Amino acid sequence: MKLITKNTTFKTLAHQWLKEKQTLVTPSTHASFVLITENHLLPNLGKKKISDITESDIQDFIFYLFNSGRLDNDGGLTVKTIRDIILVLRLTLNYAYKERIIDALNWDLIEYPKDLKIKKVIALSKDEEQMLIQTIYLNLTRKSVGILLTLFTGLRIGELCGLQMSDISLIDKTITVNKTVQRIYDKSNKTSYIHIGHPKTKSSQRTIPVPSLLMNIIKKFYTNNPNHFFLTGKMSPTEPRVYRQFFSRFVKKYKLTPVKFHELRHTFAIRAIEISDFDIKSLSEILGHKNVSFTLNVYGRANLQQKIKCMNLLNDLL
Repeated sequence: MKLITKNTTFKTLAHQWLKEKQTLVTPSTHASFVLITENHLLPNLGKKKISDITESDIQDFIFYLFNSGRLDNDGGLTVKTIRDIILVLRLTLNYAYKERIIDALNWDLIEYPKDLKIKKVIALSKDEEQMLIQTIYLNLTRKSVGILLTLFTGLRIGELCGLQMSDISLIDKTITVNKTVQRIYDKSNKTSYIHIGHPKTKSSQRTIPVPSLLMNIIKKFYTNNPNHFFLTGKMSPTEPRVYRQFFSRFVKKYKLTPVKFHELRHTFAIRAIEISDFDIKSLSEILGHKNVSFTLNVYGRANLQQKIKCMNLLNDLL
């Protein structure tokens, strides 16, 4: 371990912090820390002495990221991305503070730009969804059934790729989400590898009831080997990138509405909100969100038709 002093550069501190963190966080989280450090923090703060970094420096850095922080030199980053970057900066500097090398910074002084862009949730309409479902029925394969699984359970693509036969209960008609498949990029070695690990948060580990009709379809592709992955029927999984490519080809081949795979998850959530008896707490848990507030923030303003329906109930008062 290198001796860290007030005159140590941020680059040296960051590399030591990353090395210590490697055994304390998941591989995907560590890979994310490394990318943020190498792509954003070191080019801007790497040469500064850690004792010289002030709240003003961090504020200027935030404005730089917001105005021109994209790596392709095509404008600035979103406020969410900036917050992720500053979190890694804060964790790194706090490491030096806990070792009593530098004074604590007042992070309450740090401000973020207002993100005035309205984030629109993109999802399939009911007609578009029905066209997709009918096309899948006419072309049932393991991979096409995977599309149905996300449409009717809201699974994330990594969770879908990690689904094994042992996670499917034909008796209880449930699936258990306890792993996710990711391709992790190791920037230091300039290589990547497939990682199968636990979901990032506790709320993402969940058991989801499956509609009876969908479970009947799943049964057609169920094997008795608990270690088989559902999408492949083999001991090895497909990776998210490959499955996204399959979905794009499927949509294009049958001339369906082009959407990103993650927008199937949005479609599930919006269809659920449209059903009056489908309560938001159940939806939040099925989606694996950390709390109901997060679910409402994402999907609360997504359903205009539901708002129209609610407002028309006031006609009785006129």
